[in-house]
Amino acid sequence: MAYASAVSEIYGETLNECVACNAGKIRFWRQKNFQYTENVNQEEFHIYRCENCGTGFLNRPPHVAWLQSIYQFSGQALTQPITLAEVLAKEDEFPNCKVDAERISQQADRLNSSANRCALDIGSGFGFYTQALRKAGYGTVSINPGSYENEVFKSLNNDEPVEMMFENYEPSQQFGVVVMSQVLEHMLQPNKAISKVANLLASGGVLVCAVPNYNSFLVKLLGTKDNACLWIPEHVNFFTENGLKLLVERNGFRVVKMEQITRIPFNCVSRRLGLTGKAAAFTDDLVKFLQLPFAGLMNFFGLGIYINLYAFKD
Repeated sequence: MAYASAVSEIYGETLNECVACNAGKIRFWRQKNFQYTENVNQEEFHIYRCENCGTGFLNRPPHVAWLQSIYQFSGQALTQPITLAEVLAKEDEFPNCKVDAERISQQADRLNSSANRCALDIGSGFGFYTQALRKAGYGTVSINPGSYENEVFKSLNNDEPVEMMFENYEPSQQFGVVVMSQVLEHMLQPNKAISKVANLLASGGVLVCAVPNYNSFLVKLLGTKDNACLWIPEHVNFFTENGLKLLVERNGFRVVKMEQITRIPFNCVSRRLGLTGKAAAFTDDLVKFLQLPFAGLMNFFGLGIYINLYAFKD
């Protein structure tokens, strides 16, 4: 699917300030080429880094029309439809999204001190967070522009999300919990999005943000070859703990909890080495055995793959 040819403009405007803390001290870090499919020409993007909070961002970022041409189908790099059975098979092979959805939803519920039992799931994806929030006793509103994910969402939850970009969403209610899991890194104007969320939350409500960690060991080890954080061009922002905290605090939130999460597919090593049979099985078991202590070490030193933030609206 040649998304790049669907719009005339590839790049947006040049940025002169950090997207997280608004500081003007920004510098070029590295460049990375984008190639979504074999039929799309490579486009070069420059990654800048803030000298104040360490946050990275594309400069110039993708043009909004180009991003929307991608997101109307998928925000997860899907180039064709996928079924619920396929998604669940991947979760069975490597528990990930469902685990995060249940953990985050339960934590948000414990922290929610408002009387509001409505939750907003921004960028609802396949629908695991909406499912977990409903199990926690919340009425939900879910927003997601990607038609491929929304078909899976319907199969999982027996209803449909609001099919639009969050920027265009105009709600008529407030919420006790707002979840933005793997969303802020996709937004061209993250400060404007967080400001909008602040107006949607009830007093005592909780905002949950989960983003890739720009300071992760993967970025340090792989540089621009990393795709967990530096997935170009869908990921336009690359947050550090400090940058994410400053972003939400300057919009009136009080951060009450931050944590890092590291989870690696068990077959990542065997697949990279091209192993099969007993050798692959042994290597996969070894990765699974070593994952917990390794993840704990990475998270402790701030090198985890993902950042989770929980913040109050007082």
